[in-house]
Amino acid sequence: MAFLLPQVCPRCRALSATGGMLCATCRAEAILARSSPRPPLGLEAIACGPELVPPVRILVHGLKYGSLRSAADELVSLAGPAVPDGFCHPGSVLVPVPLHPSRLRERGYNQSALSAKAWARRLGVPVAERWLERRRPTGTQTRLGSADRRRNLSQAFAVGKEFKSGAPVVLVDDVLTTGATLSACAAVLLAAGASSVRGLCLAWAGDA
Repeated sequence: MAFLLPQVCPRCRALSATGGMLCATCRAEAILARSSPRPPLGLEAIACGPELVPPVRILVHGLKYGSLRSAADELVSLAGPAVPDGFCHPGSVLVPVPLHPSRLRERGYNQSALSAKAWARRLGVPVAERWLERRRPTGTQTRLGSADRRRNLSQAFAVGKEFKSGAPVVLVDDVLTTGATLSACAAVLLAAGASSVRGLCLAWAGDA
């Protein structure tokens, strides 16, 4: 006979009583940390999950660096209320921010692609993983300021062979910091013929 072990909160190690990964206390802390970001340059709108308070930060870190793939669904459940009705235009396609192939091989998965699939299940919008490519490695941007991030991302992205012009695109990324990554992606997509670009992020790093 198989037994289901109780879920332990990754932040405080208390038992989860919410049906998700976080305990009720940590989930409440995350829900209260509402974000209010401005759309990055090139995006007509942005919807973003909570600020990087400790429970959210632990989930994001686990998703990006700890192979905690299930955190994508938990973070989307926290971010979902920030998405207003009608946010995705009719015919929209979710396009995850791509990793460079070398980073993808190293990590084994793209956390933004996992997030896009979780968003797709919630919003009923299709995912197009091959509409955007990362042509050169850019390294970590964690400690870079806004101007340095823009320089680091110059000519890093290109549309993929499966891209279809004329569609509204919703970019999906993990954390919104300066918005430089989303802006770089949006510029490439709009130049290639996307009718509009909006953004979905799991969490917000606050005003950077």
